[in-house]
Amino acid sequence: MKAFIVFSMALAIACAADTDAAKKEKRGLWEESYDNYGYDNYGLGYSDYAEKEVKHIVTKKVPVPYPVEVEKHVPVEVKVPYPVEVEKKVPVVVEKKVPVYVEKKVPVHVDRPYPVEVKVPVHVPVYKKEYVEVPKPYAVHVEKPYPVYVKQPVYVEKQVPVTVHIKEHHKKPYWG
Repeated sequence: MKAFIVFSMALAIACAADTDAAKKEKRGLWEESYDNYGYDNYGLGYSDYAEKEVKHIVTKKVPVPYPVEVEKHVPVEVKVPYPVEVEKKVPVVVEKKVPVYVEKKVPVHVDRPYPVEVKVPVHVPVYKKEYVEVPKPYAVHVEKPYPVYVKQPVYVEKQVPVTVHIKEHHKKPYWG
């Protein structure tokens, strides 16, 4: 019942606004510009137009949603319960290529012989073996030690296994 009263009041206000909108006064040349071409209204009686408040009521029709049917095509597998006979039987020939190996010596004619270089290892005789003794560790003399400066530190990454224990947090209920 309240909705009906509110709807009838809105309809009455909308009808009253339409009749007010039909009655418009004609404007003169002074009202067509914002600042009257640089002239002020010095007591000419045009200032009363600026003081009027114009109220407009806008009514719009809201479309009502309606149901839309959507068709979805879903493939369905169909099984044939019995064998189907083919009316025309056509012979099909399938060619299969199989490689065949034939062993046969083919003579090749060479016009003239050409020299082929064969590398044979040559034995070099050793007449006398000589052994030299080297002291270990070998001492090296350094004149003056000097300091070595490192511009950037060098970091060495090492994989270290770490075990992390995660505690489970249980919320206590509000009532107890």
